[in-house]
Amino acid sequence: MILIINTTDAKKVFIGLANKSRLIAQKEFTAQYQQAEKLLPEIDGLLKKQACQFESLKAIFVVSGPGPFTALRIGVVTANTLSWALKIPVIGLKLNEFKNEHDLTKKGLSKLRKTEAVDIIEPFYGKKPNITIRRRSRQARRKKK
Repeated sequence: MILIINTTDAKKVFIGLANKSRLIAQKEFTAQYQQAEKLLPEIDGLLKKQACQFESLKAIFVVSGPGPFTALRIGVVTANTLSWALKIPVIGLKLNEFKNEHDLTKKGLSKLRKTEAVDIIEPFYGKKPNITIRRRSRQARRKKK
């Protein structure tokens, strides 16, 4: 079983389970500003609905970007952490590499076949993160006075 995580949308999250090359279960849920609180419980619920356990996962596919800074980090960190804990590969795909969730599954499987070791996926934001306003230095403030 393969877990698929896509947190590239600021308002909703997609998760899915694939068996071989076929998407067998999927769920999309609203999680604007709540990805951290909702992602793992939703994954757990999807696995239980399919009578699976985390230990039955063979790989994780995560969409690494571009997308919102915090949402991407939560999806990628969750995928990397599960990969490390379960000792399974994690595969990162960018939004421009697939057309839909079924295509994501096929492209992920193609990358998985070429992967030899467990890797760490990094988020791809598509631009520099802009999470704070740059402060002026003390010198610049003194000169202004």
